[in-house]
Amino acid sequence: MLKSSVKSRFIITVFVNFLRSALSFATGLIIARNLGPGSYGDYSFLLASFVAVNKVLEMGTSNAFYTFMSQKPRSKKFVGSYVAWQFLQFVVPLTIIGLFFPNTWINLIWLGQQRELILLAFAAVFMQQQAWQTMVQIGESMRLTFRVQIMNLCLAMAHIILVTAMWQLDFLSAKYLFGLITTEYVIIILISCKVIPLIQLSNDPLNGKALFKEYRTYCTPLILYSLLGFIHDFADRWLLQNFGGSKEQGFYSIGYQFSVISLLATGSMLNIFWKEIAEAHESEDRERMLHLYQKVCRFLYFSTAATSAFLIPWSEEITRITLGPTFVEGHMVIAVMFFYAAHRALFMVNGSMLLATGQTRFHFISGGIFMILSIPTSYFIQAPTSAAIPGLGWGAMGMAIKVTIFSIIMVNIVTWWIGRQYEKSFNWTYQIVGMGGALTLGWLAFSLVKQLAAGLSLGLYLQVGAACLLYFPMIVALLWQFPWIAGTSREEMRSILIRAKILRKAPFGE
Repeated sequence: MLKSSVKSRFIITVFVNFLRSALSFATGLIIARNLGPGSYGDYSFLLASFVAVNKVLEMGTSNAFYTFMSQKPRSKKFVGSYVAWQFLQFVVPLTIIGLFFPNTWINLIWLGQQRELILLAFAAVFMQQQAWQTMVQIGESMRLTFRVQIMNLCLAMAHIILVTAMWQLDFLSAKYLFGLITTEYVIIILISCKVIPLIQLSNDPLNGKALFKEYRTYCTPLILYSLLGFIHDFADRWLLQNFGGSKEQGFYSIGYQFSVISLLATGSMLNIFWKEIAEAHESEDRERMLHLYQKVCRFLYFSTAATSAFLIPWSEEITRITLGPTFVEGHMVIAVMFFYAAHRALFMVNGSMLLATGQTRFHFISGGIFMILSIPTSYFIQAPTSAAIPGLGWGAMGMAIKVTIFSIIMVNIVTWWIGRQYEKSFNWTYQIVGMGGALTLGWLAFSLVKQLAAGLSLGLYLQVGAACLLYFPMIVALLWQFPWIAGTSREEMRSILIRAKILRKAPFGE
């Protein structure tokens, strides 16, 4: 069936994700441009802080739930027990923050933000990152990719319409945005209960002790990892907000949002990859696991690198056109975050590989070491030279450089370790050739167009269009010459082109 095919599900996901990502990105630009760097920084700080909080609340159980759901069919009671656990994750922190945290704690932790706004931010992030993701995981575990993606697309369409209306009516503020996000996700979750056939889940009895043992075995290494993840992520954003201020927070946040453009294919593939790896692991099909891992790593790295390499030279123009002059100062942060995206793609694939196969102990050890090293590094990068323990005071740019360097190092160590488990030698040359080649071609296209524009007085949009016309065939030629950098071959490329009716005969000889 179509829904059971990895390739068809990936194609559907990429197509819908492209539309959804375009809508979400446009919505983010509307929000950032109208709030300005300072207010947008505060808004992003609250969102990021509760994304970090959710990590420690769920203690790795979200990963366990999706892995268990992907391995084999589960019962209604299995799902119900997890939903009950999530309800506690929502109610308990909301009550503690709302009723028991003194104002001094609120001011220290969230740096002067209002309690009401903090509670709204928590509700919005929880509904988006926890509650809705549970429905997505259930749908993907049933291979209902099309239904899940259509709901995501509808949600993105509704969100941009409502945000635009708020902007036009002069209601665009962090408070109303958090309220809107919470309401949207409550509605889509209720709708998804009808769209995803939960009624088809079995009524098998639930062995509570056995289930608890399953979760305990999987999650025990992740509990401390979740705590470290919370401290690391919260510390990064808190240090940036405290030392750099809302404006630097805004620059870094918008840079991170721009980097997601290059991660389109990765976001589309991840849940599908997780599902297939978990199932192959359960069946002890090591050959299929290794084949999928290698192919997905190289394809996603090259597709991300190729996108980023084209966008990096245009970062200043992109910032000015999309966000206005108030954000132009941060265009180099955006450029660095584009570069970061390629190794972020590998980081996400490696994490999925480890978690889908239950290798949570190594996931904890490797991730924990880097997070422990990252926190003092963040302080050194963010703290001003006048601090008691002086730092560099690099603000958003320092944070972008740090996450990029740490990501490159960590990704390659984990990739080497995974290769050892499957008795496969570690090969990193595809990263050098892929990124190096793409960056060279990106800058070449940019430089040629700028020279052409100087003589013909081309407008910016024509320049970008001309750069695309130059860059695309050069990237195709690079891929044809070195197909292994994207985990493919000339035969496979030719087959895809023929099926797509783009080319019925390859233009190059073997």
